Amino acid sequence: MTSAWFLVSLVYGLVGVQAFSPTDEFEFPTFDGVTPEPGREDVYVLLQQLTARVEKLERECEDRGKPQVAFSASLFNTERKTHYGPFDSETKLVFEKVTTNVGDAYDNTTGVFTAPVKGLYYVRLTGSVGDSGSLNAAVMKNGENMFAIFNTLGHHSSSSNGMTLVLEAGDQLGVMLWATQSIFDQSRLSTFSGFLVFPM
Repeated sequence: MTSAWFLVSLVYGLVGVQAFSPTDEFEFPTFDGVTPEPGREDVYVLLQQLTARVEKLERECEDRGKPQVAFSASLFNTERKTHYGPFDSETKLVFEKVTTNVGDAYDNTTGVFTAPVKGLYYVRLTGSVGDSGSLNAAVMKNGENMFAIFNTLGHHSSSSNGMTLVLEAGDQLGVMLWATQSIFDQSRLSTFSGFLVFPM
């Protein structure tokens, strides 16, 4: 990288101290095709260390510049055993208790996640069965069913499902509970989560 090699060149030109002589058996590798001058091997080692450090810092700066998005929320804030449903028609689920919301892309007042950037996202839905004895709920993207969880094993049994989705900036995700179904939570049993794998 330009800045790393600029710093290396600058240090190499400015540092003129003499080093302790190495043993005859020790052979220094070449640095960018150049063998260090006798007595300046310590400068050579210093240049290697500086180069590695600067390149690491530049990679970290590049990573910080990338968008960071992740969210995770539970259905209810209360730790009381809470059943929701069944209802006569489909009902949007609003996951109220936010545990993680890096990037502030999830709105716990509407239950909607809005993708801030185009990219590949991983999304997961987990739910426990409520009073109806069955659970069928789906993750919707802009109103379209992407994937679902389905369970007819009875009260408090649970299901989980996940999928990678390519989302455009502004795409919205939410969870729909289908008619006659119910879901159960105790602040941590039924969750809606997702994160950006990489931008595109």
